[in-house]
Amino acid sequence: MAFHLDQYFITFTTTKAKDSYAILDSRYLLRLLSAGVPPLRAVKVLNGMPCYLVYTGYVFDGFCQKFDIKRDKYVFRKKLLMSLPVQELEKLTCCNIYLCPENDMVAVMGPIRGMKLVRKIVEDCIVHNMPPAPRVRRLANYIQAIKGVEALRL
Repeated sequence: MAFHLDQYFITFTTTKAKDSYAILDSRYLLRLLSAGVPPLRAVKVLNGMPCYLVYTGYVFDGFCQKFDIKRDKYVFRKKLLMSLPVQELEKLTCCNIYLCPENDMVAVMGPIRGMKLVRKIVEDCIVHNMPPAPRVRRLANYIQAIKGVEALRL
């Protein structure tokens, strides 16, 4: 595998016996790079780090296409999504979150439970018109309550 990022091309070579998922991982790598994920962080996908791409727009399997959301509503909800407190949500879920408004995509890398939470928050924002900040605050309060209960058990 050779990286020539300064020349704008990437070459992947693999054998079938070595890793059967290498082609899929390289496809995720290219999608992460198009979402604006830093290259050194995106390469971790090749080492087995789970990632998830949440498509919010009118692309194949996007929320707008699935739930038949009109363009004017989507523009407003996309602005609402951009108010997502990313740093706080990253601390709560232990995931790296990258918002890419140009591609109508949210890239998430990290533990699977955290990725599911981020996807649910993005879906509620785009599909159900819920602001993300109160959801993140509620999640933080819930985690603090769980930590309090765990401290009492010791």
